[in-house]
Amino acid sequence: MEDSIATETVQIERKQFFFDLRENRRGILLRITEEVRGHRDTIIIPATGLKDFSEALKHMIEVIDEEGLDPTDPTADEDDFYDDDIPNVEEDDAEEEGEEEEY
Repeated sequence: MEDSIATETVQIERKQFFFDLRENRRGILLRITEEVRGHRDTIIIPATGLKDFSEALKHMIEVIDEEGLDPTDPTADEDDFYDDDIPNVEEDDAEEEGEEEEY
């Protein structure tokens, strides 16, 4: 059984993030859940790795600043912007069947 220590919710564009700091018999952990269009994905980070996780996140923000990148959403009207890195099941099936895609 997990006991909740603290929770936080952040809305970013069409995504909602839930940060739940919890404790169970194995220790303290941070559960981060992303919800977009009714679909949820969760990652769990043991408390022992939170400082490293935080440093990596800070580094990514520094890169955005140093490179002069614009963090605004350039494709606000495109529904599938965030799905670019999700494999297409149909493409995977075609590859398994030996069919090659043309680019």
